[in-house]
Amino acid sequence: MSVPRLHCSCKVIFVMGNSLRMGGLVLAAILLLLTAPAQGAASDRPNILLVTVDTFRPDHLGYYGYPLDTSPHLDTLASEGVFFKQAFSSSGWTTPGLISILTSLYAPTHAVDIRGQRLNPGVETLPDALAKTGYEVPDIFFLTEIPNFENLGFTKFARRNELIHNGDEILFHWLEEEADPARPFFLYYHYRDLHLPYAAGEPYESMFMPGAFVSSMPLYGAFKWFIAREKIAIVKSNVMIERGNIDFAARDRPWVEALYDAEIRRLDTEFFGRLRRTLAKTGLDSNTVVVVSADHGEELLDRDLVGHISTFKEARLYDEITRIPLLMRLPGRLPAGRIVSEEVQNIDIMPTLLEMADIPVPQQVQGHSLLPLIERRPWTAKPLYFESSSGGYTADADQYRRRIRAVRTERWKLIDNVWDGSYELYDLVADSLESDNAIERYPVVADSLRSMLNEWVLYAQPRSYREPAVVAVQPDTAVWLGIPEILFPQDGDTLQYQGADHAVKLHWTGPSVGDYAIEYDVGVGTYHLAGEITESSSAPVYGPFQANFWNSLVLYNPWKFRVYLRDRPEAKSEWVEYHLAATGGGETELNLGLLLLQAPAAFSGVLAHSYQLGWGLLQGMGDLYWLLASCGAVDLSAYALIAALFAGVVAPVYDRMGKERSRAWAWVVGYVVFVYSTIPVLPQVWGMLSEYTLGSVRYLGIAVVVVAGVGFVLAIWRRADGRRLRACLALGLIALAYAYLLGEFARFPAERMHLVEHGLMGYVLLRALRLDLRPVWAYSASFVLAVCIGIGDECIQWVLPQRFFEVKDIQLNAVSAMLGLLLARLVGEKDEGDGRA
Repeated sequence: MSVPRLHCSCKVIFVMGNSLRMGGLVLAAILLLLTAPAQGAASDRPNILLVTVDTFRPDHLGYYGYPLDTSPHLDTLASEGVFFKQAFSSSGWTTPGLISILTSLYAPTHAVDIRGQRLNPGVETLPDALAKTGYEVPDIFFLTEIPNFENLGFTKFARRNELIHNGDEILFHWLEEEADPARPFFLYYHYRDLHLPYAAGEPYESMFMPGAFVSSMPLYGAFKWFIAREKIAIVKSNVMIERGNIDFAARDRPWVEALYDAEIRRLDTEFFGRLRRTLAKTGLDSNTVVVVSADHGEELLDRDLVGHISTFKEARLYDEITRIPLLMRLPGRLPAGRIVSEEVQNIDIMPTLLEMADIPVPQQVQGHSLLPLIERRPWTAKPLYFESSSGGYTADADQYRRRIRAVRTERWKLIDNVWDGSYELYDLVADSLESDNAIERYPVVADSLRSMLNEWVLYAQPRSYREPAVVAVQPDTAVWLGIPEILFPQDGDTLQYQGADHAVKLHWTGPSVGDYAIEYDVGVGTYHLAGEITESSSAPVYGPFQANFWNSLVLYNPWKFRVYLRDRPEAKSEWVEYHLAATGGGETELNLGLLLLQAPAAFSGVLAHSYQLGWGLLQGMGDLYWLLASCGAVDLSAYALIAALFAGVVAPVYDRMGKERSRAWAWVVGYVVFVYSTIPVLPQVWGMLSEYTLGSVRYLGIAVVVVAGVGFVLAIWRRADGRRLRACLALGLIALAYAYLLGEFARFPAERMHLVEHGLMGYVLLRALRLDLRPVWAYSASFVLAVCIGIGDECIQWVLPQRFFEVKDIQLNAVSAMLGLLLARLVGEKDEGDGRA
């Protein structure tokens, strides 16, 4: 009996021991649950690096089957991850495409598809969803100061303004120096340099361009290059190329593709090659999802244009515009080398990443997670939908109203050209290039797709969101009834790419916080852009900008704007016009291609500016006449007395020098006094003339040079001696020199006037000195004196408020004086030995 009791006691003790251990485990589990986050532990979640590339079409990549070696590093990434062969954007230009990626919303739904639009703060973006669960989401995106890219949910990165201007360094710095091993991060980076202009430089262009001009006939390849060289220069130097600016032909496609391939190879080598090395060096590659995609594709003369909707301002949604690369890599989680052939869209990226991070997907999203496709689970194919305007960020109101939509299934694609009511239908199986409109042959298919597209239009309408509560800042406009005055930049300023921020900073009088509107009118010809944006500050800052992005803004010179409070549209500031100087100093290179692009608008602009300039100068002379006429009798008597005293003083000098010398030196003294005396009042006079001429006074220097050039040609042509041809050739060389100076150093109004006034200075000095000196000494003395007078000009500006001493202007003055003396040599001399000019 004792044995059983002993056995029973042991059993009880054993059970009690197990119960105590189980209780401890349960308690520990409870404590763990209480201290753990709602979803998976942050340390177990992958880092996410999302890289989008501007204007990136996938069919020029090696892993897509392209025969040329454009992308060895991207090919390796694709082999280590999942490659989606049929990925598409939701639009045809940058802003709506990128916003769709970061919100999982179609372009009409997020409604950020017009310049100046802002994302509704109530939309939960990918950064928002990740930040709520502990992800670090720093802002290293170079476009977040632009209204279109506000409210994306990124958090401020302290060193952003310091690093953003230096190309891709901000991304690599963050990965190498800022990443916290204890906290997952989401980095979003947009690479822009694949965008027009295609100017990869060496050694990349030499890897592809020779193949574009290969010919079995001797020298024929060189001849083809010679014929195409001007077009090549345009494609390598212009952000926008509209229809009619270049007469592209089918024979141009090889070199266009070669330039694009060179850009891809530079992207692959300098960006993705470095990215792979950085991830490996930092140990981040094993737990970082790398996603590579794009905002949209690019047309490379697939039809008849180069670029996309933003650059050629035409509505197109063919596959070369909408197809984008999409690859995802995460060692150990995503299968290496997996190729997904089903059609997917950029709105699917956000839900896929959230599911991979074990984070709930917001109900608002319109995309679907791609993990079922990746893991080969059941998947229901869905049609793809697209919408775009007829122009991108630089479109005008009419182009924004000209809408285009499309729906794409596995076999069919219907395009709705909304502005004219026409449709296009393509059988993608039989016609993958979308070259044969089959709408007449398949009316039933077209009707079905049209019904689908109409239903989607209703579904994709903008939605209402509960916006986050914000503390309203009350503007103090009620106590301010003035008219804003723009303090910076000043009219005629040139803003350099310098300083710590590399930004454009505006400032005007008025409430520091207010509901302002900025009305702008920038650029000419292809680069003309006009519209209005809103601002809440009287000192907004736009930037910092990367150097290459800044240089693309330079193409939109001149920049003209004015401001007003939106509740007082009648009280607008004066227009202010300024220029941006390229990062290399001065302006962007003036080339024949750019002139061709702007020629149609430039011709009509010349006529308009000529009329405005002439009429404005007449108004200015009228003001001068009324100013003189308004002088009282006492003032006129005083001036007459001063003139009489002056005449009495100079009369003996006049008698000794003689009539001709006295007149020559009177011109010199009078002109120097005029130049020096107008320096303090020139800004006010210039501002008045700018108002009278509606800004066309900025071309006064060019007009004077052109008129003087015509006069010189006529003067030379009237000469009957045998030196006429030689003089014309020399005048042509001088004209080229003037054109170079205007293009390289004097693209801005004040500098153009230096070319005129100091060229004339050299001439009037020579007229006086030639009366007493031998020609060589007269020319030399005239040049030296003109340079000294130019130095005096700058010294006067040195002591005046808001004026500056510039060595560059002294150099420009000297060159101008030299050119003036050369013109005098050609035109003014009557006889080499008569001692007069």
